[in-house]
Amino acid sequence: MVLNTHKHTAFNHIAFNQITFKLTPLSFALICISTSSMVLAQEAATANESSGIEVIQITSTKRVTSLMETGQAVSAFSEESMAQMNIDGSQDLVQYSPSLIISSSRISIRGVGRPNTALGSDPGVGIYTDGVYNTENGIFDYCNFCDIERIEVLRGPQGTLYGRNAVGGAINVISKEPQRELGGYVNLEAGNDGYLVTQGQVTGPLGETFSAIATLSKMERDALQENLAADVGDLDNRDRTYYSVTLKADWTENFTSTLRYMNYDRSENPSPGYLGDAYPTDFVNLGEGPLPGIFTGSNALNHVSGYSIANPAVNDINQTNVDTLGQQDVETKRLTFISTLTLDDLEFKYTYGDNEFTYDSIADGDVSNAAFGGMNFSEMFRQITTLVGIPGGVYLPNPLTGAPITLASDMTASVIQSGEFTSHELQMVSNYDGALNFIAGVYYFNSEESQYSDFVERGFGLMQGDAIAANYGGLPAELGLPADSGTFLGFPGFQPGLYQFYSSLIGAPFEATSNGDGGFLYYGQNELETTATALYGQLEYEVNDALALTAGLRYSNDEKTGSDDVFAYLSVPKNQHLVDDSWNKVTWRLQADWNVDKDTFVYGYISTGYRSGGFNLGAASAAPVDVVDPEELTAFEVGYKKSLYDNNVNLSLAAYYYDYVDLQVLSTVTEGGVTTAAFDNAAQATVMGFEVELQAWLTSDLRLMTTYSYTDSEYDDYTAVDSTACAILGECDIQDLSGNKLNMAPENKFSVSATQFFELDDMGTVLLTAGYSYVGEQYSRSFNRSDWDQVDSYDRIDARLSWTSESEAFEVAAFVRNAADERDILRYTTPSTVTRLQNVELSDPISYGLQVRYSFY
Repeated sequence: MVLNTHKHTAFNHIAFNQITFKLTPLSFALICISTSSMVLAQEAATANESSGIEVIQITSTKRVTSLMETGQAVSAFSEESMAQMNIDGSQDLVQYSPSLIISSSRISIRGVGRPNTALGSDPGVGIYTDGVYNTENGIFDYCNFCDIERIEVLRGPQGTLYGRNAVGGAINVISKEPQRELGGYVNLEAGNDGYLVTQGQVTGPLGETFSAIATLSKMERDALQENLAADVGDLDNRDRTYYSVTLKADWTENFTSTLRYMNYDRSENPSPGYLGDAYPTDFVNLGEGPLPGIFTGSNALNHVSGYSIANPAVNDINQTNVDTLGQQDVETKRLTFISTLTLDDLEFKYTYGDNEFTYDSIADGDVSNAAFGGMNFSEMFRQITTLVGIPGGVYLPNPLTGAPITLASDMTASVIQSGEFTSHELQMVSNYDGALNFIAGVYYFNSEESQYSDFVERGFGLMQGDAIAANYGGLPAELGLPADSGTFLGFPGFQPGLYQFYSSLIGAPFEATSNGDGGFLYYGQNELETTATALYGQLEYEVNDALALTAGLRYSNDEKTGSDDVFAYLSVPKNQHLVDDSWNKVTWRLQADWNVDKDTFVYGYISTGYRSGGFNLGAASAAPVDVVDPEELTAFEVGYKKSLYDNNVNLSLAAYYYDYVDLQVLSTVTEGGVTTAAFDNAAQATVMGFEVELQAWLTSDLRLMTTYSYTDSEYDDYTAVDSTACAILGECDIQDLSGNKLNMAPENKFSVSATQFFELDDMGTVLLTAGYSYVGEQYSRSFNRSDWDQVDSYDRIDARLSWTSESEAFEVAAFVRNAADERDILRYTTPSTVTRLQNVELSDPISYGLQVRYSFY
């Protein structure tokens, strides 16, 4: 399946796109880059009037430390660096963060991510906004980071200070705080595809004690997916409104409080899917499935059988033809309260978070258009009547034309979800002058979530309306023709749709919608309450001025209570499950930090990470809910950080080894002819790799930034049956997946960005930034199939040209992202057993535009 509709530019044919990164050549290349950078930086050290590379202060260790003196593998992006590097959203973070992969619903660091998005499961990478844990990936695309001061990407398990579901790492998002002086900005951006951003921010004092900051943002973009259906509308647009207000009180010099509220609203027409395969239009004969027209492993008719047009996405992935305009409405409200009290050498910090969200969506469930449908009812009826013993069956064509009676699908898919998350954390941090210090805390988290989803079929003759009655019911009785489908079931006058006819024939469950306008293929109502508590402590001992030792412990307890109420046509009658379980774990960290000299920092640690056990609520199964055990990861990591030539070169290296036990994996099972998700534990996996981050002033006005990560991940002991392959291909054997790669774990990632500064004296400054990134081959499922799971490598080119006035009040910029205009595949879903079609998640096409920003101080 070819999705790239534009040829590579000449740049894409140079070494970056053709090279297969290997350890030895890469090491040689990095040595060359580092050596040349150091030579040039040595020349720049005397000429550069700045203080070298920006010193970013981070809080990943719950203390304020500089990035180059923090004993962790951390990528940190300040507001200034994000602006210069054109970082506006999640895929921009992926571009410049080693070992990080983000899709719409999943985050992975070093191969540790989220296998399952069902209610009851948890992510493997924690997201923290101002210290408050949440699970929402959408935070990266609220408003182009319009009110964010800094983002920190922490790689490796954060089992002591963060704990909950940070087995793979954590991402800290730190908001801007109110200032004591009046300031703010107005920002306007406009670009192709109707891209329009309007933003404003103001901050300043409110009397002697209080200060505030308020931000408002509106983001719009036209649809990216052209819908060829007349009078329906295009899909995959953007319409997002965001605002935040923060009030800060400086009660005394040692006592401060902040209260922050944000609101995010999204109202869009999402894509029902990007499906680039040809429609399988052949009729599904009895024997290929449980009933005529239905594939094995499915509980629904192949709705593109007999389809009269080709899939437009085969030639242009940006096109579709659907008869339902999807709608998605999302609202997120977040309240955060933080109070900090310093008493002599002790700091007490209380953090409260309350997060509410609602999600309501409807989409075209069959990703097709009923106007072109042609499911052969006449042949299906002939085969089923043959099956019940009528010799040759009963073939009923259209009585007027003699053509087969055809039916067309009109399916919708709905999701309604809501949740409220509340957390409290009390933390005590010492800042003694002596050799021994500590961090201690207590944590409480509670969430209540509700999720409803369904697939509803409304096509006439399918779920409602009898095709036989519609065609033959008005004919004279003396012709001996049937008046309705009920005649063949022994109930004359009964006029079911085909789905109800099938269910009545074989005694399978059927359920109509409440208003009778259709019937359910599936619905699930899921409820979940989670309560997590933790106690943690960390001791830090300075052996001498150069060597420091750290030891930390955390006790975590997770309790979950859930239920689901599931119906699946043909296989699962309305069936409610109740489930509850609890898990606890002690995680720990031992670390040594060595300041070799004022410019050289070395660290090493052994740490464990923990992901709570969980449920797989909503699976189309009559069996009890899948319950998985907690994961545990033991990590060994060493790091080296070096600043050279008066901080004009910064080099960070990290190497790690993971022993990963009981990792949670998603597979599939087929029950009653329906393939559904299964959630279980693989026995063991191993991940090892290394990462490089280099920043250097090559000359007094030319800065280079480059990153590289190598990830070698594999299952050591794991067997499973790929029920999707079993249903579609008949490949039903137990597979030994030992040696397969973990999901979302590309072996190689690389990026390079160069910024050229042009000083124009009293006319301001011009910056030209160009960036290139490469993400290697990866897999979407643990089966590592080359046809369904393998995500090919992809790359991206970005650029930004900006002018800033001498006073820094005005900035005008032109930008381009994805200059090659290739919609690369980011992730595959499992092929549908209904149609054999496979959905993909795509990167955005080329975007370019102008930005005008006015800042006042």
